[in-house]
This record gives sequence, structure tokens and C-alpha cells, in this order.
Amino acid sequence: MTVTCPAGTVAADAGQEQVCRVLLVDGHRLFREALRILLARQQEFFVVGEAADGGEALELIAALQPNVVVTDLQLEGGSSVGHLEEMHARFPEVALLVLTALRAHDVAARVRRAGARGYLLKDRDLKEFLNALREVAAGRCYRSHAGTPARTRTLSEEGVCAAIVDLTERQRQVLRALALGYRTRETARLLGVSVKAVHRQRERIRDALRLESVAALTRFAAREGFAE
Repeated sequence: MTVTCPAGTVAADAGQEQVCRVLLVDGHRLFREALRILLARQQEFFVVGEAADGGEALELIAALQPNVVVTDLQLEGGSSVGHLEEMHARFPEVALLVLTALRAHDVAARVRRAGARGYLLKDRDLKEFLNALREVAAGRCYRSHAGTPARTRTLSEEGVCAAIVDLTERQRQVLRALALGYRTRETARLLGVSVKAVHRQRERIRDALRLESVAALTRFAAREGFAE
């Protein structure tokens, strides 16, 4: 556990009130120190402390009152998603930005349901990391695309992305079949349902995602990594 400054510290710079207070949570000390050094070069962010696990993070959030918590998912001491849920339940005003190496297509949905406002992959560059911080600090959602590093977007800019978290497991299976190139009858046989049931699920998914055709749905499924 590392504390940079106590809550309520008054900065000499009059503009310091606008600085975003950041708490870093990661099991790797060297990684936390690297983030601290990078953020120290940015006038708009200030690292108030560091924690190695969810338990320490909860203590420091209460003590330091950060605006944003940047946290890994793979932490010691229990379920990482459970830590997110507890942080969000106890401190709903604090923005949670998940910074992780886990890139499975359903991870972003899971952390969003747990209360995280942002999801960013660790292989991204500093520019995207800072952009993600700005987005969540401003009350918006951010998602790092699971495909190539160049593909990024904010959930606030594309409502279709936010709808992903509400898809049922059956709808995810239909999307996975589309991404893998299965035809309707093959999908029905694979899932043990009727062809009509597959058509109904596709229509519901298209309505939820605001997509106009099965072709668009197929492209969406492939782009979002459902084939992985």
C-alpha cells in the first residue's frame, strides 16, 4: 500500500482543484510505478496512492477519495469481479477503469455489469490510456476494442456497444455461430433449437444492437471477437 498524499490536501497551484485524483491497483509493483511516472508528466492527473489488491484498494478509496480507480482484474485475495462490485457498491461516485491483459469478448460485459465505467487492454499505448482516463473521469464509459490496437471507441459514442452487456447467453451463442460462419440450419442443429427460434433470436439481437441486416450482424459478431 502506497499513499502519496492524504485526502483534502490543498495544492499550491490554484488550478490543482481540476486535477483528477487517481488510485492505482495492480499486483505488480513495477507496473504501478511505471504508471505513476507516466501520469506524473500529465498536469491533469495526480496519483494519490497505490494498492496491490482489492482489500488495500477499499481502504485507500475511503481514506484518499480518488476520482478514478485504475485496477487490474487479476488480483490476489478473492474474485476480482467481486472486488469491482464491492468498490462500486461502497463508492458509487468513484469511476472504475479496468486495465487488464484479459481480452475475451465477454470480459468487458462482465466488468461493466460489476460497476466499472471503463475497460482497457494493457497492450494499448499511453494516448489511449489517457483518453480512457478522461472519459471515465467525465462520467462516460470507455471500452478498448478486443481486436487490433488501432480500433477503439467510447461506449457513449456508440450505444450499440452498451447493448452487448444485456445479451442473453443464447444470443451470444447465436452471435458466435454467425462469427464462425454457420448457416441458420447448422446453428439450429448446433444449439438444439428450431430454425424459427434462431431467426427470432437474430431479430431480437438486431433490434437490441440497432443493426439493419443479418450481414451487418455477422460483421458485428466477427468484429467483437465472438469467434474467439
